[in-house]
Amino acid sequence: VGPTLRDAYWAPGNSEPFLGLVETLTGKPLTGEAWVDALRKPLGELLASEKAEYEAALAQSAAAPPQPGDVDLDMRIRIVDGDEVIADTEQDGGFLATCAKFEQYIHTRFPEAAKA
Repeated sequence: VGPTLRDAYWAPGNSEPFLGLVETLTGKPLTGEAWVDALRKPLGELLASEKAEYEAALAQSAAAPPQPGDVDLDMRIRIVDGDEVIADTEQDGGFLATCAKFEQYIHTRFPEAAKA
């Protein structure tokens, strides 16, 4: 996902119109067809299928609960404010350490907001 978004979305930036970005990322132009198709599905059928998906996801998460430190996004994340690098997964030892460092930054920089 990282290289795809980098090349098709972030690299062109504002030089590419939104609909062009969508077509580049999906391989086809954006239409309302998928939304209309979703609306055509009978409500009872939709509710039943979504409930089944939800229950399957619950069962899967119960069977293999996440382990502490088990977050691997297969990408580098840098949190930056202007020229200041606040946190970086490569330097901080992974995603959770980066999150903790950013959380500390927020508490330090915005102490009143962090209390809320």
